[in-house]
Amino acid sequence: MKYIYLVVFLLAFSLQGNSQAPKKTFLKSAQSLKFDGAFYSTPVKTQNDNVVIGSHNKNIYFFNNKGDLLKTFKTKGWIHATPSLHKNNLISLGSYDGFIYFFDQLGNLIKKIQPGGSIFTELVEFGSSKLLFGMNKGKIVSYDIENDTLQYLDVEKLVHGTPTTLSNGNVAIGSNKGELYIINHDMQILSTFKTKGWIMHSKPLELSNGNIVFGSYDKHLYTITPKGELVWKYKTEGKIHGSPIQNNDGLIVFGSFDGNVYFIDENGELKTKFKTGKKVVSTATIVDNNTIAIGSFDKNLYLLSNHGEFIDSFDTKAKVFSSPIVLDNGNIFCSTMKGHVYFLKPNLNSNENITLIQQPAILNIN
Repeated sequence: MKYIYLVVFLLAFSLQGNSQAPKKTFLKSAQSLKFDGAFYSTPVKTQNDNVVIGSHNKNIYFFNNKGDLLKTFKTKGWIHATPSLHKNNLISLGSYDGFIYFFDQLGNLIKKIQPGGSIFTELVEFGSSKLLFGMNKGKIVSYDIENDTLQYLDVEKLVHGTPTTLSNGNVAIGSNKGELYIINHDMQILSTFKTKGWIMHSKPLELSNGNIVFGSYDKHLYTITPKGELVWKYKTEGKIHGSPIQNNDGLIVFGSFDGNVYFIDENGELKTKFKTGKKVVSTATIVDNNTIAIGSFDKNLYLLSNHGEFIDSFDTKAKVFSSPIVLDNGNIFCSTMKGHVYFLKPNLNSNENITLIQQPAILNIN
């Protein structure tokens, strides 16, 4: 019996020592604010490293790269779309109120237009003076910003997909009809590819060989040619809402409603996957040459290596729908469905033992 007591004593002493040891971490600081609406919109950074994001509380927020709130602009509708940064530092952002708002990078309103429906998608540059986006009335829209004219392409069902301008000047955009469209500058459909599910926010990714990668609610990640021909597809166990990215090791990274973050090569072969606690809607972002960040509905923001190894996580206290971005000063911006906004400082190149700030002071702003 005395040997059992000795083992128990040694085990307890060992656990006590481990609990007091400094924790190795890669997120060394956090600045946080709390708002009264959910964030579904992915933020954008401006040329001067400010951050712009919209909320379901109908506000557009402008922050500096340290986390200070610079300006708030009130609209009359939810904001689900992602802002876009254009030439001359012009920022565009659509709202459920039917307007697209244009700002300078300090948050001053330049103009607004009303295309005739709710705007779910970001606007991408399309030719020398045009912007392209989708809307809820089954239309893809081209806006000539110089001539202030609109051109519409009817595609039957609402367009919630995020467009991508391809290297040849054409645009790829998905719709709730389950089709991906390739459109030229004259608003002609050059090719389509049909899936069996909605193509929501999954922004098409153009590979170096010209092939196009995107996800669908039919649980597949697809790679097609610009002519709409299937190259390969990869099946997950959940819907794919977020956008695929290609990390610095050439792997395609994306999340699924099955809770996994997948790492796939350009031939469609799975290299590894990382399991989170709940579904992954967020799109990954590149932190540095070796690291990506991605959010999960399990309330964590994860730092992973380029090959899917766990590096660190940050408890955001709420589901992460929006995608993180990395600022020029190194801060990672992350927001949640409970209105949290975080500015996190990764410590990826330090050998110091630093304790992760899991519960930063939160300032409530209503």
